[in-house]
Amino acid sequence: MLLRCFRRFSVVALGWAIGAIAASAHPPVMSCPADQAVYRLQTDDGPLEIGFIPATNFISAASDLYLYLTTTQRTYWFSFSVSNGYSGMTLHPVSDPVAASNGDNGDVPRELLNDYFAEDADAVEAEIWSSLRFYSLEEDLTFLFEPPLSGQAAPAYVMMPEIGLTLWYEPQALTEDSKVDRDSIPRGIFQLVECLEKPRAKVLP
Repeated sequence: MLLRCFRRFSVVALGWAIGAIAASAHPPVMSCPADQAVYRLQTDDGPLEIGFIPATNFISAASDLYLYLTTTQRTYWFSFSVSNGYSGMTLHPVSDPVAASNGDNGDVPRELLNDYFAEDADAVEAEIWSSLRFYSLEEDLTFLFEPPLSGQAAPAYVMMPEIGLTLWYEPQALTEDSKVDRDSIPRGIFQLVECLEKPRAKVLP
């Protein structure tokens, strides 16, 4: 009888221990407005970061936020689009909106793939676009179908699981960096880990 009770206690204790380990590895997701959210993914080469930059107006019908992805090599910038029907979110690579807003003429960011596909007739356009699918999830792992807006609650997790394909084979499609080289990033889920004290400064348009 005593042995049976000890075994039961051991199983319960093991459950508590596993739960404690899981909680420490994945702390509860914080509440944060999207334009103050910071997401990170730790890799062998260092941390990767994602965040949202608000614009003065809607960039597209989908959102008034730009997304940035900072790797160990450089920062990439994107706007959002949302497809009709069985909807999904896609990222559109753009030139740096912060630099454009700080320019002498207050320029707006350029759509980088327009130039890239015009210059490279051999570019596999469909493959690049498919690598730019964007996913966001609630804390319970429910998928969201629209990108966040300024002031709205940030999703708990975000990911672009196939973007590494283009960053490896055709990184020049996603940046204006003249010294671009392949950028190796793993597939992974970015978790909301920090909430800035105030929203990031708005950029054009």
